[in-house]
Amino acid sequence: MNSSIKKIASYSILVLILILFVNYLYHHTTEFKETSLTNPLWIIPLIIIFLLNYIFVGIQTKAILEPFGIKLKTMELYMLSIVTGFYNIITPARGGTGIKAVYLKKKHNFAYTKFLATLTGTYILIFFISSLFGLISLLFIYKFYNVFNSTILLLFLGIFISSTLIILFSPNFKEARYGWLNHFIKVANNWNIIRRNKGVLFTYAVVTILSLLISITNTIISYYIFGIHISFIQALFLTCIGSISVLIQITPGNLGVGEAIAVFSALIIGITPAQSLPVAIFGRIVQMIVLFTLGPIFSYILFKHKPKKEEDEKHT
Repeated sequence: MNSSIKKIASYSILVLILILFVNYLYHHTTEFKETSLTNPLWIIPLIIIFLLNYIFVGIQTKAILEPFGIKLKTMELYMLSIVTGFYNIITPARGGTGIKAVYLKKKHNFAYTKFLATLTGTYILIFFISSLFGLISLLFIYKFYNVFNSTILLLFLGIFISSTLIILFSPNFKEARYGWLNHFIKVANNWNIIRRNKGVLFTYAVVTILSLLISITNTIISYYIFGIHISFIQALFLTCIGSISVLIQITPGNLGVGEAIAVFSALIIGITPAQSLPVAIFGRIVQMIVLFTLGPIFSYILFKHKPKKEEDEKHT
């Protein structure tokens, strides 16, 4: 029942957002006519960058699983990252994460409590790095563009302080009498296994920063395609906001919500909705092309396809 209610609420919000977008487009048609693609062929490097970013996602997964002795092959990591992204789009509340948990449990006997610990660690580390660089971007935006937004400052600062405290001071807990409470305790204690592994934290941080740079490049090119030139600092700010926006996952693939956040964050640094909305929509189209092409294929390979050797052993 709760699951059904969540799905109904998620899709209802998506429909509402789409109606608001259509209404906005209808009343600002003239402004949007002034924005057009300079060269549609730029979609090719954007697809390449999008595919490249999933390599970093795979490396992040490899690093976060390392303390638990789980080793996935390079291509397996890449396919799993794509499949996770694909199911995040077609299901509400990041359903791809659940698919990833099921895969790791089924294929590698990785306990769900440990998976939740890796998921928690992933969010904490991404939020830490994104909020840190978000604060840096705000400093330079104020310096060079004389733009200041207290709400965004408090958001970045709150996330940065919270994630820093969790990384530095997470305690170990003793098991309780209640079974349901022990699940949370196991997740917290398993997070400590990750937190204390400095090699993993360093690797994850470096890869996340590289991924951030790739995303910044993607943002700059995406605006350039529409004849809009933005600076590295502006792109850094928009990218950090985008990373933090995973906190709000109320529609499938954050569809509509992600675009709304992209538009409002761009507005803060002087980029009009008529400029940022086409960029956000174009980025979503690139995402759909890649994930809807590779997602089903990789999903079949990972979950259903069995190598011939495995089939022969089964029948002997």
